[in-house]
Amino acid sequence: MHSSNNVVRLTSRSRRTASPPLNSSVRLQGIALTKDEIEEIRIDITAGGENALSMQMCRDGTVGRRGSGQIPAIPVAILGMSDASWFLQLVEGLDDRLFARAGVYDLPDKKGLPVTYTVVFLGGNATSRTVLCGFRFVTGSESRAGDSLLPYFDNFVGKAVQYTEQWYQDNLAKQHGNAT
Repeated sequence: MHSSNNVVRLTSRSRRTASPPLNSSVRLQGIALTKDEIEEIRIDITAGGENALSMQMCRDGTVGRRGSGQIPAIPVAILGMSDASWFLQLVEGLDDRLFARAGVYDLPDKKGLPVTYTVVFLGGNATSRTVLCGFRFVTGSESRAGDSLLPYFDNFVGKAVQYTEQWYQDNLAKQHGNAT
């Protein structure tokens, strides 16, 4: 398992499968989505059965994060507000052509701990979010790089963690200070 930027770093060759979608409302093929429609991003990484990272970032500045992407997992969740610049930077870096490839990817030759990356893009308003599209990668922590979208999303998740790291650590320290 690679761990630069405090995130479980994975790369592997992909094989698109007919696995079930993230949920029944995920649009999987032929979608005409643009990044301007995205109001929320959700990121989850599980490694070896542990939730290594859960993150939510919204256009309105809402930020939620639990974990660092490493295991053993940090069991503390922090929810707060930002100026939305992290969200906007992540969305700006997306390529609109990516959305047509949404789906579930079961990567072959899984080595090491079982790892699942899930990245979901949602639209709508704050009280009624709709899944626009999502990506799920099922792989192993020691799998090798290939031609999949996983390296792209590995970098995307790494940026999300990097942007929120100081905020998360500061809030963990505050919460720990309040507990003593």
